[in-house]
Amino acid sequence: MDYTVCVHTSIDDVDERWDDLMAAARAPAFYRRPFLRAFEKHPLHPVLRTAYLLAEDGSGRAHAALPAYLQRDVDPMRVIAEHYPHAAGRTALLSHAWHCYDTVLPVRPGPRSRSAAECAVTALRDLASEWGAGLCGIVNADAAGPLDAQLTGAGFTGVDIDVGWGLPLDRYAGFDDYLTRALSGKARQNLRRDLRAAEKAGVGACTVDVGEADLDGFVRLARATAAKFGNADYYRPGLFKDFVRELGDCVRAVELRVDGRMIASALILTDDTRLHYWAVGYAQKDTPGFSPFYVSYAHVMREAWASGRDWVELGRRNPSFKRRYALQPRVLRAYFAEQ
Repeated sequence: MDYTVCVHTSIDDVDERWDDLMAAARAPAFYRRPFLRAFEKHPLHPVLRTAYLLAEDGSGRAHAALPAYLQRDVDPMRVIAEHYPHAAGRTALLSHAWHCYDTVLPVRPGPRSRSAAECAVTALRDLASEWGAGLCGIVNADAAGPLDAQLTGAGFTGVDIDVGWGLPLDRYAGFDDYLTRALSGKARQNLRRDLRAAEKAGVGACTVDVGEADLDGFVRLARATAAKFGNADYYRPGLFKDFVRELGDCVRAVELRVDGRMIASALILTDDTRLHYWAVGYAQKDTPGFSPFYVSYAHVMREAWASGRDWVELGRRNPSFKRRYALQPRVLRAYFAEQ
């Protein structure tokens, strides 16, 4: 089947065919219209140009799609600096945004899905050439997924850049079953001890819609947490709050308070099959006897089972904690082609 690739520069220029394809492909929240629109209106990192590539058949039905962002000197995870240092200062056309840790190539299931995916990849390279990008790539993709063969076959070079973590929820009857069957005795005891200490200290937990969330408080806590790793500007004041509000119904906040003071806040995203533990900030002191991070984790995991989703996704970094709590790793890979 022959496909025509249309390139749109705003998600609002793409009609409901985008949404239909994302639902058929069971694409992550990062590919849904609310996230893409929020990133357009409030880009979490600088973007020179934006494109939405849509591979359509002769009837106009969409079979594959990619968002892509032309950028320069944007490398918060130091992926380009470490693997393509000679490309520093040159423009790069990349998919997805760096805040997405679950990059896929959404395709409509069926016997022609591979050819549609190949068409979209070719179009990405063609657009990179047209826009004068020195580097073209797809970052944060599952190294064991179908993109590996597709991209290496198209001339992209893969490099391992990080590890993503998640848990299949249907393996356990709920949070308590997960504690009992998945965790070692020490990890289980430590988490239960923190939960008891938090309860004794009067910590209250609530899950609220974005309109009710204390996003200023989240940004304050998240920046303090990220500052330990030299990455506080991942959560830029004002900008990050505006971005999250734009997400609407697909984001909620799990907030912990004691005596009216917020000591932890976690943002969770949802799509058809997954709950994403996307971001967290927590108090660094003045919480004797328990860790707000661990207590927040427990409440988010309870939300994951309550959501009815199949999988909880916990993103990148903090591997020692994630191994200890029985989360499953997957290698994340970036694929680059120099133009």
